[in-house]
Amino acid sequence: MSPEQDVIIAGGGPVGFCLALLLARAGRSVTIVERHAAIYPLPRAIAFDHEVARILNLLGLMGPMAPFLSSPGKYQWRSAKGETLFVLDWTEQSFSGFRTSYIFSQPQLEQVLNAAAAAEPLITVHRGYEVTGFQQDDHGVSVSAQRFPDADGQLGLRGGYLVGADGANGPVRAGIGASLIDLGFKADWLVVDVLPLPGQRLPYDDDLAVQICDPLRPTTMVPGGPGRRRWEFMALEGETLADLNSVERAWQLLAPFGLTPANAILERHAVYTFRGAVADLWRQGRVFIAGDAAHLTPPFAGQGLCAGFRDAAALAWRIDLAVRGLASEPMLDSYGTERADHARAWVMNAIELGKVICVLDPAAAAARDAGMMAARAAGAPPPSSGILPLLGPGMTLPDQAGGTLGHGGALARDGNLAHIDDLVGSGFQLVSRLGDPAAMLSPESAALFAALRGVSVDVSPGSVITDTAGVFTRWFAELGADTVLVRPDFYVFGAASGRAGAETLLQALRGFVAVPDVASA
Repeated sequence: MSPEQDVIIAGGGPVGFCLALLLARAGRSVTIVERHAAIYPLPRAIAFDHEVARILNLLGLMGPMAPFLSSPGKYQWRSAKGETLFVLDWTEQSFSGFRTSYIFSQPQLEQVLNAAAAAEPLITVHRGYEVTGFQQDDHGVSVSAQRFPDADGQLGLRGGYLVGADGANGPVRAGIGASLIDLGFKADWLVVDVLPLPGQRLPYDDDLAVQICDPLRPTTMVPGGPGRRRWEFMALEGETLADLNSVERAWQLLAPFGLTPANAILERHAVYTFRGAVADLWRQGRVFIAGDAAHLTPPFAGQGLCAGFRDAAALAWRIDLAVRGLASEPMLDSYGTERADHARAWVMNAIELGKVICVLDPAAAAARDAGMMAARAAGAPPPSSGILPLLGPGMTLPDQAGGTLGHGGALARDGNLAHIDDLVGSGFQLVSRLGDPAAMLSPESAALFAALRGVSVDVSPGSVITDTAGVFTRWFAELGADTVLVRPDFYVFGAASGRAGAETLLQALRGFVAVPDVASA
């Protein structure tokens, strides 16, 4: 049976909609199946980083998101006495060309994503349905769904590929025989989101982000988007979750921070079990998993949603090439091997930060405080500072900078400075400081690059596009290379030197393409 849609996505959260938009912009037809009849109205995720900002910018959504974003200041980790243990500076410009971190409220992000999807004729959304099963064959995937929560209606769909972005408890991961592998961290926390009453103002600056490493009650206080603020309180030994998760208890815990029903609104309170886990399998045939279906990240580094958006960016171009008959099995398999290692690095980073704050023994906390303050005084970098994990093994040249994050700096054309993606567009970016890299390709490699819809970027002296800020000049110097091939997910395939470098990179890329005669694809 032929597919009715190129891709079916189980799960209509931010990751599912991001993936759908990336696929639709590539010309792929997509159906999203989401069990909730409307956008969930309460806050959940509140932070995304520079890589997500670059993805949203590629989709033209950083502008619509601007009114809903705030930027955190310096992320402070303090002892129970208020002493500074370490500081993460989230105010700086990042490697991707955007601020290091952004704060938002998830319903507003979902509104922007949903509005963009509604404007895409290639995207269909079925709300109020939950995927319950699927069967795949050589030509596609048949998907069954039923009305949620009453199961009083059925839906049958047929797609070329299925992606399970259906959360930690969705059925797609189990359907491919995958499991979440626990990475050794588990802690219960009460999460409380607060808004000011009309005419009132919360008694903290919008950019204040603090982890209070108090063994009597580890506590997080962070922005929650413009006008909002979030507190997180760790559950203590012997404390029942039912007792912790009540309106009365939430106000009791907020009172020392100057918050009462007289000046604030309790928007939401919920108990979460913070866990670290990564799936052992990310693909089976025509079925993939992404987002929380593939990994769970404790919130201490603000990376849970970011990992899901990276999944979407890594998967969209692979599926597009698969639909066009250009993706080899190694290319599709590399999605899981690359993303699992990368996601695991971020999960472990968050776990290590969690181990800093989740100390309940006063003596151990005092020793921790003394050690961290001594390290700070000695000039040691803070934990998690500047972390940019490598991709796992897959579709990269690891000995030639493959698997590193590609630069997203600004370039100038006709005197106008803009982000490289805004100047040249998305896709495989072949960037060289020696001249037009496309002109350095053999006819065979030029045909491959055209089939992949790649873009050639000449940043050599005298080029129409100029590196006025010196960003790419410095990057090439750091790479020790003259030409770099950046994939559509902004990660480097490889870098090479000399005028033969572009050809060398395209010949290596050919090994991952499914058909030898790409000119006809």
